[in-house]
Amino acid sequence: MKDVVLLDFDSTVTMRDTTRFLFIELIKLRPWKIFGATWFFTRMVLSSDSTGAQRNKNRAIGHLLTGLSDADMSEALLSFTASVSKFFRPLLIQNIKEWNKSGVLILIVTASPSFAIAKCVSDLPVFVVGTGFAKVSDRYSGQLESPNCYGEEKVRRIKNWVEKREFSVNYIEAWSDHFSDYPMLKMADKRYWIGGEKLRKLVMDHDSEANFVYPEQ
Repeated sequence: MKDVVLLDFDSTVTMRDTTRFLFIELIKLRPWKIFGATWFFTRMVLSSDSTGAQRNKNRAIGHLLTGLSDADMSEALLSFTASVSKFFRPLLIQNIKEWNKSGVLILIVTASPSFAIAKCVSDLPVFVVGTGFAKVSDRYSGQLESPNCYGEEKVRRIKNWVEKREFSVNYIEAWSDHFSDYPMLKMADKRYWIGGEKLRKLVMDHDSEANFVYPEQ
């Protein structure tokens, strides 16, 4: 039996959303792509619900990715990693180190592109499950290769990750900053939410045993 901790990434492992950092680096590669990306980005910001925002975020990223290979993005991802690492949450980085010393497996489960987040945390003892983008002949097509890793889809992806390994697991903790991750957090013995009073009120209506961490920590 392996103990596992489940972590959201944006605004959980990090102290802010990292999407704009990825947008900036991808636009630098092909500046003319900014026009189409801005259309989707604006729709993302103006979306009335989180599902719509996620859909338009992926369309913007897909637009910027189309035709690129991993080699094309190597320098961009180094710059992305440098930007994001400045916003790692000290509490979570320390926890990750302590969990690892105790033999706990740490799984980051994110709606962000898996190729970018995996690069960003390559120096940390973690596994990454995220939103994948499809390739054709080693170049990105701009389309998702599987459903967006968001909400209930995170639970399915976690189960698939475990099924590929030859051991059973015990989810000892799960952390997030957003209520869309409630299905994932329900899997864990202890549930930690990073946020203020608005999130606390929403969570407590569903989970009276939840734990809370203020964003400043």
